[in-house]
Amino acid sequence: MVTISYSQIAMHNVHSIVHNCATPNRLSLINDWRDDNIQQPHQQFEALYEHAKFAQVELNQLIKKSALRTDCHAILPGQKSRIRAQQKITTELHGKSEALTDLVRGSIIATNIDDLIAAYDYLIQYTDVCGVKNRFSRPTDSGYRDIKLLIRLPNSHFIAEIQLHLKKIASIKNGVEHSIYEQIQKIERQAMTESRLLHELEQQKIKKLRQQSQHLYHRVWQHYMGNNCLAS
Repeated sequence: MVTISYSQIAMHNVHSIVHNCATPNRLSLINDWRDDNIQQPHQQFEALYEHAKFAQVELNQLIKKSALRTDCHAILPGQKSRIRAQQKITTELHGKSEALTDLVRGSIIATNIDDLIAAYDYLIQYTDVCGVKNRFSRPTDSGYRDIKLLIRLPNSHFIAEIQLHLKKIASIKNGVEHSIYEQIQKIERQAMTESRLLHELEQQKIKKLRQQSQHLYHRVWQHYMGNNCLAS
């Protein structure tokens, strides 16, 4: 008797849907899923961080190959800093170093939806994917969209994160939207410093800033959808 995991079923179905669907919103058909027991091969932080440098090199080679095969651009920021990694383990992961899945990471940027899907298909065919989060079908509150993959690298057995971006959306995130985010953080941080709730004017300011982000992202998303309709 052969047992097929949920992740295997999900990967097979997503791959088939993406290749056979000609609608402009193909990205929305990629389902979120995640293996139940994802963890790094090292539980002690020092061992995890030391081995991450080799895993990052392995991931960089994979991302470069994927970008080259699919007319995309590779972004290789390097492993997460020691301070940020330790902060995340302490504040979000209940002290479990093996639960840190974005210590080794990289991104692929596509100029259009077809190339982004091609990069996605390449990665799910040639890597051991452990999870998918599709924010094209369920964008963030600000309107930001991307796909995040968690993969297990074949040599180091590290869990690594790969984000798939559309160029114009990524440009907003790293430019205007980053400035908006910093303004929101400043308002919220001030209230926290003074141990109080946000007052009405602050809430209105944050709401207006988020609406600006939503408008920017919506405009470029319509650009991509329009171009994809013309190309199909």
